[in-house]
Amino acid sequence: MKKIFLALFLIVSCNNLFAQADSVVTFSIKVKRIQPGLYELTASSQIKPGWHLYGTNPSVEGLLPPKFSFELENAKPANELSVDHPAETINDPVFKKVNVYTGTIEIKQQIKITGVIPATLKGAISGLAGKGDEYPSIEHGFEVALEGGVSDAAKIKVASIDVDHPVNDCGKKADIKNNGWLAIFFLGFLGGLIALLTPCVFPMIPVTVSFFTKRSSNRKQAVRNGALYGLFIFLIYVLASIPFHLLGNVQPEIFNNISTNSWLNIAFFIIFIVFAISFFGYFEITLPSNVASKADSKSGLGSLGGIFFMALTLAIVSFSCTGPILGSLLVGSLSGGAWQLTSGLAGFGLALALPFALFAIFPNWLQSLPKSGGWLDTVKKVLAFAELALAFKFLSNADLVMHWGLIKRETFFAIWIIVSAGLTLYLFGLLRLPHDYKGMKISAGRKFLGVIALAFTLYLIPGVTKPNMPTCSC
Repeated sequence: MKKIFLALFLIVSCNNLFAQADSVVTFSIKVKRIQPGLYELTASSQIKPGWHLYGTNPSVEGLLPPKFSFELENAKPANELSVDHPAETINDPVFKKVNVYTGTIEIKQQIKITGVIPATLKGAISGLAGKGDEYPSIEHGFEVALEGGVSDAAKIKVASIDVDHPVNDCGKKADIKNNGWLAIFFLGFLGGLIALLTPCVFPMIPVTVSFFTKRSSNRKQAVRNGALYGLFIFLIYVLASIPFHLLGNVQPEIFNNISTNSWLNIAFFIIFIVFAISFFGYFEITLPSNVASKADSKSGLGSLGGIFFMALTLAIVSFSCTGPILGSLLVGSLSGGAWQLTSGLAGFGLALALPFALFAIFPNWLQSLPKSGGWLDTVKKVLAFAELALAFKFLSNADLVMHWGLIKRETFFAIWIIVSAGLTLYLFGLLRLPHDYKGMKISAGRKFLGVIALAFTLYLIPGVTKPNMPTCSC
């Protein structure tokens, strides 16, 4: 029972006082090279008068001493953390006799870095402070220059080695590349399946299949036309990736630059916000109407050309629903180059094309399709919340590159909690969006999704209430 009380006490203390921790203990971080790959970090710490920093207390569970952590996976502690003077023993009102530090102290830690040593090392020093019944968590991030580290320019030179023609066998590079394409293909396929459930695409399945079965002179011709229709849908999305191959030939590094450039990440953030607002139903993203009209005017031709323009018309008129999903696929696969984008679009086109082809070949299957209705609008708005959450991932990328410090870990989790809570309220009918009305019936399936969204919201809450620090992971 005592341990449970202690854990709850520390969690509440971490939640309530995390914001004021920066003013309780200040740190100044220095680094010294001892030998190649071995460095010593020194944190000069000034503890505010009246406060103390908890030291090593093995007998009290949860009161962990100050600790260094690093973003670099190859950086490991080489010895025990040390403090320049012994800890004091006090009679704490909650934890009884404990070891603490006060005043000015120096905390030292040797670290061993294996492999390529970077030009800078990022990390944080954490701990737990106390005063009376206040127990704020301490976390101070730092970035220090490492003597003998490799700069980014040097890394670029290393990267310029011809890996396609190594002196010795470097492993199954082709297999890794193919696995990457396969993963993007399945992600695209999943995106296409989701697009099928949107109001712009799903109602078109029975309409299009009926068109082929009624306009064809026999079943064989209906099967042929339906299969060609599906094939053309697939080809249209694959051909949409051709411009990106041309860009890659002009500037091979363009995709890496796109995925890492902070301003482009901000642009992606804005685009995803616009996609989300569109999916919420406040407006629709459509291609110019004359483009759809020209394609539709040629779709009545009784030839391969007519079937192709029917497929093109579908791709154009469904853009208001497929556009945000395609945009997400585009942004997510750009870092892998044009071929990964082609792979993703091929998966998307295949998922979109298969139902039209299969239902044309087996028209009796149409009877098993659920009827169109309000559930399609629900799918679209659930996607809007997903787009909104993903948008802040790109803003976080830009924030990390530019060192603005706007989207910290707790802030990012808080935003996702708000988005997930909004989705929960929408699914239970407590939050109304365009085309919703008061008193509308909430289906059992929608309530089930609401329970999942609520569970996900609760799952995210520890990301804010329990920062990634030993003292708050009681």
